Amino acid sequence: MPFHEILGQPRAVHVLQQALATNNVPHAYLFYGMTGVGRFRTARTLAAALFCEAGREGGDACGLCSHCRRVEREEHPGLSVIRPVSRKGDKEWEVDPERGEIRIDQVRELQKWLAVRSFEGGWRVCILDGAERMNPAAANALLKTLEEPPPESLLLVISPTRTQLPPTVVSRCRPLYFPPVPRTEIEHILRSGGGGPVPENPSLVAALSGGSVGKALRMSTEWVTGERRQWIRRLIDTVGKEAGGSLVSFADDVARSPRVVEVLDLLVTWYRDLAVFCGLGDTDRLLNLDLADEIRRISACGDAWSWAEKARAVQRARASVVGRQNLNLPLLMETTLLRLGDRGPVL
Repeated sequence: MPFHEILGQPRAVHVLQQALATNNVPHAYLFYGMTGVGRFRTARTLAAALFCEAGREGGDACGLCSHCRRVEREEHPGLSVIRPVSRKGDKEWEVDPERGEIRIDQVRELQKWLAVRSFEGGWRVCILDGAERMNPAAANALLKTLEEPPPESLLLVISPTRTQLPPTVVSRCRPLYFPPVPRTEIEHILRSGGGGPVPENPSLVAALSGGSVGKALRMSTEWVTGERRQWIRRLIDTVGKEAGGSLVSFADDVARSPRVVEVLDLLVTWYRDLAVFCGLGDTDRLLNLDLADEIRRISACGDAWSWAEKARAVQRARASVVGRQNLNLPLLMETTLLRLGDRGPVL
C-alpha cells in the first residue's frame, strides 16, 4: 500500500517519505507505539517503496507493481519478516505473537540471508515484528548486525516501547514514535467504511479502541453491545461483596473465556474510567461512554488513586497471561479479583 493509505500517522509518514526522497534512509529504524496504530503496515510500505521502481523518486510505493504486490504478500525475495515463535512439536515451530519469542537461530538465519544477498546488490529489508519478545541471545546476536550493517540493508524493529528492548539495541536504531490515533479520526475511518462494514455505534467503538485503529476494526458488534456489558455487570455484582462463591465462579469464567485477554483489557478500561472521572469529572474522556451513568455513580465510592491502582493490578494480571505458557489462570484471576475487593468497595 502507498503511504497515503497509512491512517492516523502523518508525522511518521512524513519522516519516512523525506528520508526516501533525500536518499537518507538509515540502516535501522525502531518503530514503537501501541499495537494497532500502523507500525507494521508502515514498515511494509517503507520496504515496498525501496523496491518499487515507479514510486521510488517520489518517496512512496505505487502499490500496483509486482514488487509492491509481493511485499504485500510477504513474498518479495528482498524482504524478510521475523516474528515470535513457540514450539509446536519436537522439531516444529509456529508463529505465536503473544507467548512466543524471537530466537537466536532466527537472527542467525537473518545474518546468513543478509550476507548472501549482499553479493547480489539491491536493498534487503528485515522487519522484526514483536521485537520486544527477543530472548537475550537473539538480542545479542542482532546487535552485531546493527553495529556492522551490510550496505543497502534496512532493519525495521517494531516494539510497543523503547524500554522493552535492550538499550544497546535501541541506541543503534533511529526511533520513530507511532502515537495513539485520535478518537475523532478513528470514528471517521469507521463511518467511512475504511475497514469494512460500518459498526452500529462508531463513536463508542472509537472510544473503546483507546487509539488503536486495528483494535477498532476488529471489534465486533456482539462484543461492544452485549458481552462487554455483561462482563462489567458481573464485575460490579461480584467484586467487593461478601460472595466468595460468586467471586470464584467469576474468576473461573474469566479464565475459561476464549477472550480472556480482551476481558482483562476491558477491566482495565473500566477502572481507568473510574479513575479519570473521579479525578476530572469529565465524561468526554471516558472509554466506556455508554456506561457513563454507572461510572459517575460508582466512582464516588473511591478516589482516583485507588481506582488507578485497581487498573494496574489488572494490567499486571494481563501481562502474566500474555507472557507465560504454563499458568494457573483460575488462581491468577481469583487472586486478582480478591485484590480488587481488598482495596475498597466497587459499589
